[in-house]
Amino acid sequence: MNRTTSPLVRIMMVGLFLLFVLGTANAQFKAGVQGTVTDTAGGLVPEAKITLTDKETGKTQEATSSDNGFYRFAALAPGKYQLTTEKAGYKKGVLEDVAVGAESVQGIDIVLEAGDISASVTVTGEVTSQLETENANVGKGITSAEVKRLPQVGRDPYELARLTPGIFGDSARSGNGNASGLPNAGSDTGPGGSNNSIFQAENQPQISAVGQRISANNFQIDGVSVNSLTHGGAAVITPNQESVKELQISSTSYSAEDGRNSGAQIKVVSQNGTNEFHGSAFLKYNSPKLNAFNKYPNDFGRGTTERVERFFKQFGGSLGGYFPLPRFGEGGPSTIGGKNRSFFFFSYEGLRENTTTPSVAYVETAQFRQTIINARPNGITTAILSASGIQPRISGVLTPSCADIQGGNPCQVLTGGLDVGSPAGGPGQYLSFGNLGGGGLDGIPDIQKVVVAAPTINRPNQYNLRIDILPTSKDQFAFSTYQTRGFFVGSDSGTGARPQADITSTPRNKTYTVLWNRTISATLLNEARFNFTGFSFNEVQSSQATNFGIPRAEIENLLTNGSRIKFG
Repeated sequence: MNRTTSPLVRIMMVGLFLLFVLGTANAQFKAGVQGTVTDTAGGLVPEAKITLTDKETGKTQEATSSDNGFYRFAALAPGKYQLTTEKAGYKKGVLEDVAVGAESVQGIDIVLEAGDISASVTVTGEVTSQLETENANVGKGITSAEVKRLPQVGRDPYELARLTPGIFGDSARSGNGNASGLPNAGSDTGPGGSNNSIFQAENQPQISAVGQRISANNFQIDGVSVNSLTHGGAAVITPNQESVKELQISSTSYSAEDGRNSGAQIKVVSQNGTNEFHGSAFLKYNSPKLNAFNKYPNDFGRGTTERVERFFKQFGGSLGGYFPLPRFGEGGPSTIGGKNRSFFFFSYEGLRENTTTPSVAYVETAQFRQTIINARPNGITTAILSASGIQPRISGVLTPSCADIQGGNPCQVLTGGLDVGSPAGGPGQYLSFGNLGGGGLDGIPDIQKVVVAAPTINRPNQYNLRIDILPTSKDQFAFSTYQTRGFFVGSDSGTGARPQADITSTPRNKTYTVLWNRTISATLLNEARFNFTGFSFNEVQSSQATNFGIPRAEIENLLTNGSRIKFG
């Protein structure tokens, strides 16, 4: 742990300790249920007792209808609830399955029938508002089932934002599989979206809400921002599919709480534990052994022996449930009303990819390197050519041709490559076009035509943990965190994929969220949120095997295709 993060971690530890000691923590969400209680004749019913029960955890909340028959429950997590209404002189009304969407307010009006309160009227079908009556937002809710079943590039849930009315994005990808930018991206093209699945350090989905630039989009997880400070419209954390309970996406928002950005409002609510244990697992596997051979001739001259050399595995799973709540001081029981009061959810996703990308190029020969070392023992080029890792990664040798050399330069075909001249000039002297042959042909093969094998290694991991605790019937506490740990090794095919040019990158993305509410009365709710989000990397430290002090040397204006011979 570096010194810059240690104070933050200590502050978070102290904050968590205080929240536990106070026993007044409750998860903060922005969803809610509200409506009017009336009788069958349309008359308002004041002072009716309404009880809302979370069917996943058993947590209950109570409210009393006002003189105008109005009631409201705020700060709800998405899910299924039971809504019970009681009032003397009326039959008890029970709505068994009230569906609450993520970060949105549902309008549910209640109609009571006159009669004995010991009698009840129960509605068992799913109850949800068919028409959005509580706000003017244009949006869409995406459930966990849709997240897991609908196709997404890189298993990235943000890709589903394109399903929202008012949001445009063609999901186009370029030849290397990376996202293609939209025309309205402006001068800030950004890091792109889903280029490294959910493990991308800054993920900027290529979507536009009602004509806004992609930099105007806003991302939240559990009610707090996970926006990048470097690129607008990019998220530092991309949650794995297993950890998403629901997404709420608005293309046009008129809510004051969403005033930070004018583009799409993408809000994720993370998965929580329940009174029943549940889990999942998945595996995606691809190997060159499963790939077909290329039956058409190609530039590598190997015809049917060439196939994609990509080893790819993406895997993960989740586990959720409940656990006994430790006692604090005298404490209370581990359950409230027979229901558990402490829950957990953990998810993990990992990726393992080894890919070798072939390309045709000319590189210098071992004889050329030794010739330069002998001729210029104290030169900069000698320091480069004698450094460790200078040898290019060659998977095959092709037949060279002097037709690949620009006219005016000497050339002859030898065993082992092309002789294109001999050393000339002195240190610091630039040899211009037409004088690259130096002292003329010397019978030593200088360059060879090869198939360069450029490897890449990608081994990231993401961990997600969420804990919900109900210290009392009026309190709930939630802590959630996402930790993304990247490990990527890339080679430079333009320099012959030499080991000395490999760069290792180990980005660290993280977010910590503490959500806290206390229901003081039927009309008073105390809310608090704390969040820390960031990412960091240091390629000088992670690539300690790379000699960043070695400059690059290039031989240009030699090959007819305009490419250069590069080393360093």
